[in-house]
Amino acid sequence: IFEKLAQHPSILNISNIVLGERSQISSFAANTVLPGQGGQLPHLDYPYYRLFYPSSNPHIMDSAPPLSVQFVTLVTDFHMGNGGTAIRPNSHKQPRYPDDKDEFYKNAIQMEGKAGDVVVFAGALQHCAMPNKSKGLRAGILQHMAPVYIKPFEAMAEYVREDVKERATPDMRRILALEHPYPVLKK
Repeated sequence: IFEKLAQHPSILNISNIVLGERSQISSFAANTVLPGQGGQLPHLDYPYYRLFYPSSNPHIMDSAPPLSVQFVTLVTDFHMGNGGTAIRPNSHKQPRYPDDKDEFYKNAIQMEGKAGDVVVFAGALQHCAMPNKSKGLRAGILQHMAPVYIKPFEAMAEYVREDVKERATPDMRRILALEHPYPVLKK
């Protein structure tokens, strides 16, 4: 099922349009917020870490093309009570890390959806999982896509079992970057 999800035609089509026809899976993971669990700190999905963000020129990202797209497949319903993801609308247009949490929460909205829905947003959009105040868990599958020229968050081609690689469709081979020639020079 995960192979089918990763190469779903809608995910591939959106990735090709936004990121180019050589996009790759940068990360593929589950996100679960258990009952009573707190949320996440507000963050961006690209650049991956605050320390990697260009501090000497934070405006350098303002004119950058989209560098990642996040697909969230809702495994359970997402709503205000169970930790549905909070997003700050339009924050991807001038990407900045949400260092001021109060400012983020003041301007954020919480996404809601039904199990089976897919939410798509730019990796530079400020967001976070919210606390789960319900009696049930909240779960989603996260598929982070990036252009092939961006170093992926996870070494997906190394994680995937050999039998999956052997039976991989051309689309799966492409999004795993199995035939991507970089780095060209190796030890």
